[in-house]
Amino acid sequence: MTVFVADEGLLGLTELVPSDCELRWYSGRDIPRPLLDGADALLVRSTARVSAHNLPESIRYIGTATIGTDHLPLKQLFDRHITVASAPGCNAFAVTDYVLSHLFSWAKSRGRTVDDLMLGIIGVGAVGSLLNARAQAMGIGTLLSDQPRFDSGDLENHVPMGDVVRQSDVISLHVPRVTEGHYITDRLLDEKALSRIKRHGLLINASRGQVLHEHDLLKQTHFDLVLDVFPNEPVISDALISRSWRISPHIAGHSAEGKYRGTKQILQEAASLFSFELNRLDEEAFLEAVAGARPSGHSSMDTILKACPMAETDRVLRERVFRAFEMEKPDLFDETRKSYQLRRESELYPL
Repeated sequence: MTVFVADEGLLGLTELVPSDCELRWYSGRDIPRPLLDGADALLVRSTARVSAHNLPESIRYIGTATIGTDHLPLKQLFDRHITVASAPGCNAFAVTDYVLSHLFSWAKSRGRTVDDLMLGIIGVGAVGSLLNARAQAMGIGTLLSDQPRFDSGDLENHVPMGDVVRQSDVISLHVPRVTEGHYITDRLLDEKALSRIKRHGLLINASRGQVLHEHDLLKQTHFDLVLDVFPNEPVISDALISRSWRISPHIAGHSAEGKYRGTKQILQEAASLFSFELNRLDEEAFLEAVAGARPSGHSSMDTILKACPMAETDRVLRERVFRAFEMEKPDLFDETRKSYQLRRESELYPL
């Protein structure tokens, strides 16, 4: 029998895991050590605090239902011969819904026409490349910047990041967190880079909070700001809340489809490692039961705005966190994130 310790937010896990496996659930950022005793596998999300030193010898596999793995101590896990798997691309469509929804809402509020905007995409992996394709299909011009992919020959139409910053009306960040080497992304856009953003432009960060620095953002106030992730998450300062046009509690990828894809992808890896088969599931019926029917509108823009409305999410997070005591902010942030109602994606996309 395979024993899993799993984040309670992993959608579809109960339905997909066969009955001869054991599931032990945890909630929050910290994983109780007693739950791990005798377990074979750990299934987490991006908020988990995982220490290789506290894992029992029985743990052979860690799956994170996220695109990236920068929240895991990879070197120490590999030294322990623990297999690590992630779910690349699982929430790419959800994140692009999030970015496009904000782009449309912002353009309307500023009296701009969407087809007159230039969208700069920094980071052209699963999310960035899908955003590029969707934006172009809607008549939005795009500029792409991804130095690592360009240097490796994987991106031909690369534009230097400085040029993207200067020429774009809207900039959307989709890079992993990299803290060492040639392509460090911590503080990727510093105060000098931010100063070059067009006046009354828009900057969206739905990648990693540390890509931007709070001091830099507070110094440069000539553009609008959308933040789903934060430099000191889960703490958001009152100054940064006031500075931002829209905020959300790290839920850009929180569609029912995205969360289900993430669960399914890491379970498929586990099934291969531990030699079991996943249960068959009527996926559309399951997703509709969880998050309702897929929205529809008169146009792609209308459908995206219905699928991913963000004004209420912004209001709720501001009301809960603004002017709260500093020590209360992490719990308030996590509570708001946990209570976010899963949404459906605006179009069919492979599960």
